[in-house]
Amino acid sequence: MRILANYGHRSKGENYSVTLEMMGDASKQNIEGTIDELFSLAKQAVKRQIESRNPKEETKENQSTNSDSPASKKQVSLIIKLAKEKGRFIENPSSLTMAEASQTIEELINA
Repeated sequence: MRILANYGHRSKGENYSVTLEMMGDASKQNIEGTIDELFSLAKQAVKRQIESRNPKEETKENQSTNSDSPASKKQVSLIIKLAKEKGRFIENPSSLTMAEASQTIEELINA
C-alpha cells in the first residue's frame, strides 16, 4: 500500500510544501492513524522551515492567531469523529479555541 501526505502553507508571500510517502504494509485499521501521523510530521517540517526564516515574528504571529482563534471546522469534525471512535463525549467542541482543540485531538489520538 502507498500513502501520500501533502502539506502546504503560505506565509508572508512565500509558499512552503512537504510531501511524505509511506510504502509497505499498513493494516487497514491503522490507516487513519498513519495518515494523521504523516500530516503531523509534514506540518512540523513546514513549521521548522518558516521559523528558521523569522523565528521571533512567526512564533508571535502563530501564537496569537492560533491560540485564541475558535477551533476550525476540520478540528471540530475530527474531535467528534475521534470521540465517537474512542467512546468518549466532548462537551460542545465548537466552543474550543484552536489550541484547546489541538490538545483535545492529541489526547484522543493517544487514548
